[in-house]
Amino acid sequence: MTDFNDTTDHEVKADLIEIAAYKYREGLLTRRGFISSMMVLGALPALSGKAMAQTKEIVVVNWGGRASEVLQEVMCDTYTAETGIPVIVDGSGPSGGKIRAMVESGAVVWDLCDSGMGTAIILEEQGVIQPINYDIVDRYAVLEEAAYSHAVGNYVYSYVLAANPKLLDGNVPQNWEDVWNVADFPGMRTFRKSVRGMLESATMAMGVPTNEVYDALSSEDGIDAAIDKFRQLRENIIVWGSGSESQNLFLQEEVAIGNIWSTRAHLLKDQMPEGAFTATFDGGVLAPGMWVVPNNNPAGSDEVMKFIRHAQTPELQVQWLEMLGSGPANPAAAPLVPEDLQKWNPSSPENLAQQIFYNDEWYGKNQVAAEEKYIDALIN
Repeated sequence: MTDFNDTTDHEVKADLIEIAAYKYREGLLTRRGFISSMMVLGALPALSGKAMAQTKEIVVVNWGGRASEVLQEVMCDTYTAETGIPVIVDGSGPSGGKIRAMVESGAVVWDLCDSGMGTAIILEEQGVIQPINYDIVDRYAVLEEAAYSHAVGNYVYSYVLAANPKLLDGNVPQNWEDVWNVADFPGMRTFRKSVRGMLESATMAMGVPTNEVYDALSSEDGIDAAIDKFRQLRENIIVWGSGSESQNLFLQEEVAIGNIWSTRAHLLKDQMPEGAFTATFDGGVLAPGMWVVPNNNPAGSDEVMKFIRHAQTPELQVQWLEMLGSGPANPAAAPLVPEDLQKWNPSSPENLAQQIFYNDEWYGKNQVAAEEKYIDALIN
């Protein structure tokens, strides 16, 4: 099975590096955060050498940037304060290929990896990650859809409908059908240049309920119908390839409507003038980040499982939302989210009820063919 998800997981998480650069320029990011970003870009050495020399600590690897800083401060330092066990964040990027190579070579230096659903499924099939010990990790302190046998959710983000009402004469699109209604909602739209998270919106624009979207996309005819929706809208589409591109399209008022990541919407709500930005989770596609534990990790299985359990603490997950825009994976965190952030929380009960959960098994089966058709529809 081809690992299609390394690129996507990297794009989502590496996108936070660009958020970090923006926050550093604006004075909202510490020097330590900037150094973390430089580490990811290769300007400074990663922590792997240090991690190899010290096995009496937990090494958590993610994709760097602001996410590394928040992870260190919110999850890792608090665990150290509670247990006395050092926890270090390595921001060099836990691609599926790196994890597999580490395990198969017998040179494992990472204890815990911030991965994605698709990559986790593939790593489990390859036999290189451990089962999650739900005697230690709380299976009920995570969204049901994000509790796998060999991976467990750590945060969530969504593909959401965003709009600039000022470019729409004060009108606000309420659903994906409105996005395809150019007569009543004129202006340019933006969609991701990758098919992921996009076909679902086109399917809902045809009136398919959220709980039937992947059923509709289970046939070639269903996929072709969704693709054709983009062909019909092609003259009104500007594509985005990175989170920063989608953000800038709104900031520069090049688009009036778009399907973007909720983490970028979290930034835009504070950057756009009052009344110039809105986003809805109605018809959104919710996707989780996932913890995976490589086989033979130096710190041992039980200690890492205890750290995962610590990271499930609702109060800590709320801090993650406040600082980074990623939603809590623990449903118990929802009532603790400040009132002004409730509407921006991907995993609030109200927002969950309006969304579809990302089906990575569908993408594993259909992405290659659907991607080709999607690109053809956009560029003819």
